[in-house]
Amino acid sequence: MSKLVNKMFNAEDEKNLLQVLESGNLHMGEQVRKFEEVFARYNGIKHAIAVSSGTAGMHIALRAAALGPKEEVIVPPLAPVGGPNSVFYQGAVNIFADVDLDTGNVTLEDIKLHLNSNTKAVILHHYAGQPCDLQPILDMVNDKDISVIVDATHALGAEYHGKSVAEYGDMVVYDFGPGNHIYTGDGGMVVTNSDEAAQWLRIFRDEGMVKDKELLTRDEDPWHYEMQDLGFPYRMTELQAAIGLSQLQRLDSIVERRREIAYQYSEAFADLDQVMVPKEQPEGNHAWGMYVLQLNAEMADIRPKLFTELKTSGVDVDVKYFPVFQHPYYLWAGHPDVCTLEGSRGPKAEEFYRRVLTLPINQTMTNEEVLTIIEETRKVMVSQGL
Repeated sequence: MSKLVNKMFNAEDEKNLLQVLESGNLHMGEQVRKFEEVFARYNGIKHAIAVSSGTAGMHIALRAAALGPKEEVIVPPLAPVGGPNSVFYQGAVNIFADVDLDTGNVTLEDIKLHLNSNTKAVILHHYAGQPCDLQPILDMVNDKDISVIVDATHALGAEYHGKSVAEYGDMVVYDFGPGNHIYTGDGGMVVTNSDEAAQWLRIFRDEGMVKDKELLTRDEDPWHYEMQDLGFPYRMTELQAAIGLSQLQRLDSIVERRREIAYQYSEAFADLDQVMVPKEQPEGNHAWGMYVLQLNAEMADIRPKLFTELKTSGVDVDVKYFPVFQHPYYLWAGHPDVCTLEGSRGPKAEEFYRRVLTLPINQTMTNEEVLTIIEETRKVMVSQGL
């Protein structure tokens, strides 16, 4: 079976891991520092702060943005739950924007509908690795006290107007979980060009601890350190960093291989009336964190049947993402001033979700595996007679 997550590791990864084990130190140290340095340089960014997960990165990014209780954050509905969950961690309120039906990304127009004097931040998400149209959104909030935090879970290596997507937004968060371009088990990275934000991000990921003598409130002894804010145990381990650093060295080839597979898929399915292949936007260079087909209306009605038949035929399909606002917890938690148990908080997001089917894509897939997936997917689609 062709998996959404395949064997990601090579001899260099194993060598790096063994070196860490031989060093005797697994706690955040030199490997983490090197990983941060190389990651920042690769993306053309001043600071990179390694964390234990993408969700941890989103949480401390919102803390660094000084998000407080009952303040509002405009969030994407078709994304990992880590961003909206982190809003709740801060006691703040999620306001869901709707999406573009072609890309699954939130739009400037819908963000405008939700802006008010209580809006503290906007979280953007590059759905499947397709950059959202960033510049108009950044221009809109430029003269407002609103932070823009970007969830780039699937977008490592993506570009917008010829530059890394890491360069757009106050803070950009990457995730190194299953299926992503770099896979360290769990793990993540927050990047920023702000010295002040970087300082707070480092404090928050290390349980609020400060060791830098220039930042201490007292300088009594050479070993002195102090807790200056409420932080969290969000440190990346040396083992995670060793794998991430090794994989980062071959990131260009990882992204290129994913693009090759995506183009093979799109060419193979372009003539099928049953599906619509992903539309690449001219201002962006897709990173292909996921490959998502959109089913036509008739096929969407029988998606469970298609899903089961593809699984049976050996194609490890998936469906992402269930709109965050439809999760039971979000229905129950809701909005303090709005009933969320009735009606829709994102009709286009719901329609988009109803049609999607995610095919396997990762850099370790062989040409034979790709051709088998194409053959089996076409066979299942055509056999429906719709």
